[in-house]
Amino acid sequence: MTTRNGESDPGAPVGARGAGARWTEPDGIHIDVRGLPAPEPLVAILELVGSIRDATPVIVHHDRDPRMLYPELAELGWTAEQIEGAPGEVRLRLAPAG
Repeated sequence: MTTRNGESDPGAPVGARGAGARWTEPDGIHIDVRGLPAPEPLVAILELVGSIRDATPVIVHHDRDPRMLYPELAELGWTAEQIEGAPGEVRLRLAPAG
């Protein structure tokens, strides 16, 4: 579900938000790239990370380990760590290094 301004409804269940959806929760900005064909997940994540001007973490909901993402994040000065997610999901917390 999306709101009138095009943002995802934070109250909607994750599965109802759709691939490529973004929403904000207390732990950071979430992006769900599950189901997107390559290289769309990589592009969407890097676009989001590049738009953040503070230390707000990004929580990525992915359906596979995005190995090509890690060197790109390192170049931008960001780190990634895998965190607990739903069954069958790879969930990552991205944050500025330092």
